[in-house]
Amino acid sequence: MQPFRLCVLAFAGLAVALHAPADAAKPATRNRAEIPAQYRWDFTAIYPNWEAWEAGMRELELKMDAFAALKGSLANGPAEVLRAYQAFDDIGMLQYRVYRYPQLRRDTDTRNQDVAGKFQRVTALFAKFGTATAWFTPELLQIPQATMERWIRETPDLARYAFTILDDYRKQKHVLDEKGEKLLSFAARFSQTPTAVFQELSTSDIKFPKIALADGAEVTVSPANYQHLLHTNYDQAERAKAFAAHLGTYAANANTYAAIYNGVLQRGWFMAQARNFSTTLDAALEDNAIPPAVVTTLIDTVRKGTAPLQRYAKLRRRLLGLAEYHLYDAFIPVYRIERSYDFDASKDLVLEAVAPLGADYVEKYRRWMQGGRLDVYENEGKRSGAYSANVYGVAPYVL
Repeated sequence: MQPFRLCVLAFAGLAVALHAPADAAKPATRNRAEIPAQYRWDFTAIYPNWEAWEAGMRELELKMDAFAALKGSLANGPAEVLRAYQAFDDIGMLQYRVYRYPQLRRDTDTRNQDVAGKFQRVTALFAKFGTATAWFTPELLQIPQATMERWIRETPDLARYAFTILDDYRKQKHVLDEKGEKLLSFAARFSQTPTAVFQELSTSDIKFPKIALADGAEVTVSPANYQHLLHTNYDQAERAKAFAAHLGTYAANANTYAAIYNGVLQRGWFMAQARNFSTTLDAALEDNAIPPAVVTTLIDTVRKGTAPLQRYAKLRRRLLGLAEYHLYDAFIPVYRIERSYDFDASKDLVLEAVAPLGADYVEKYRRWMQGGRLDVYENEGKRSGAYSANVYGVAPYVL
């Protein structure tokens, strides 16, 4: 088995560990301050405090201003093009830290307006940089492609950026002139409005109800509790009750969510029109050079291949002894699993899984898991879902 596949399996194992039954170790509280520190992110590897982050913001702004001053220099030769791309790299490495510090903190409590304000400052700075560099791609594409390809052949350091540079030439017909690119850059901030509104409505302002179970327990049907119940409760009526309560919380704002989604669609339509695409699908696929036929073929294949899934659902219904089969029945194991794993025991299992990668890899993985890079449990205001967030020069942070 290839090392990359083993790495994927290791992270998959960690994901299973995070979602495995862990009642014995899971904190009863949803107050973040009361959750033990070993289960919470440690942000000091990015910046020790907000003062250091402010210094990073100032440094980033200076670097961005210096990059904007390169306007008009690209046609002077490969050295100037290389200088610009190296400056981009330098900015990008710092951007990771400056962006992630407030973004990760915000995701642990989306209700914190002070952190939200700092995150908005970052996005505003990035938007400002987009406007200040709107000249870059149009100016680059003024250089004939044949000339650029010769510069790349003759300049080894520039060859490192060959794919990125030539990909801009591939997308040339969808690049506007400097004036048009600058105008589009002004749309960057408000184009994120649907995402921001969804975040506030679905995380900051949402209140999940409690339901009473047959054993007398009351459970708040938050995302984690809801998923746990669907995976462990063999009473179909209680799964149905949890399903109705959890989804009903979102359904209560169905019209608002529909309006948010309409905003997403309108944003896509605007960008497709502005960049001269025939459809929003073409616009969405262009960056990765994916032919639309890939998507249409996928849809057709799925529609034609649902029969095995339907047979599987019928088989599960029969094995579970259910008269009817619903979405909330899709997660309960067919055979009862009595064994449970707390989070700390699950980490040991993951280390066993990566053992074929060698002792050095296992030790690095062990240090990563002990280094405040995992945020394990739910708390009030914390966003739901899961992700791995890269921070250049720092190990990934996993939610």
